Amino acid sequence: MNRGFDEPVFDSLLLAAGSGQRMSEATGGKNKVLLELGGAPLFIHSLRKLARFPSLRKIVLVYRSGEEEIIRTCVEKESLGREFEFVEGGRERFESVDRGLNLLSGDSPDYVLIHDSARPFLTDSMIAASIREVQKHGACTVATPLSDTLKRSDGEMLVETLPRESLYRIQTPQTFDFKLLLAAHEEFRRNPTPGITDDCMLLEQKGYRIGLVLGNETNIKVTTPFDLKLAELIYWETLEDK
Repeated sequence: MNRGFDEPVFDSLLLAAGSGQRMSEATGGKNKVLLELGGAPLFIHSLRKLARFPSLRKIVLVYRSGEEEIIRTCVEKESLGREFEFVEGGRERFESVDRGLNLLSGDSPDYVLIHDSARPFLTDSMIAASIREVQKHGACTVATPLSDTLKRSDGEMLVETLPRESLYRIQTPQTFDFKLLLAAHEEFRRNPTPGITDDCMLLEQKGYRIGLVLGNETNIKVTTPFDLKLAELIYWETLEDK
């Protein structure tokens, strides 16, 4: 891939190592990213989008322990015209990202885009907007405005209505300055903090502000059997756009 001398380098991690307990209970333990959607495993849909995006130098698939062979076989069948790298993930999301970052650190990019392969409706516009925003802010995430009314409870009763105008549902991809995120992961390994749910939170707790990329309602995460049925509806409704 030809690049200008001063052009920033972007790599990507595609996370396919999640346990997906709620889904695996309904599928006999099968990894949800291997479930079929539109004739292909779930993770392949995002991989196709990443593979044809010219700004991404390397794409690393982070697979679940014991599934390297089947993941590689699925990728080879696609004939996507580029090479991929593979690394075994961990038991938790943080560990899977951490292993992906360490793989890339030998020839580190300027920025890294991280996407959950259980979100099969990644779009070119999300990737392009993330690439623009991360160069302004050092970190950004795709998110959608909240439309529901949210209330806080004290455990028994509802006690407060939260202002939804400033609330968002966080999606992926999440994109970061590589050195910034790598340093945050190294610090977290030394001093783990309970309650961290994504990489944005690692930086938020250090005082960093996270750029916002508007996502859309179709960028769902397949977590339950109902989500898979919804994904099938979205897939066939949007087939002409693929």
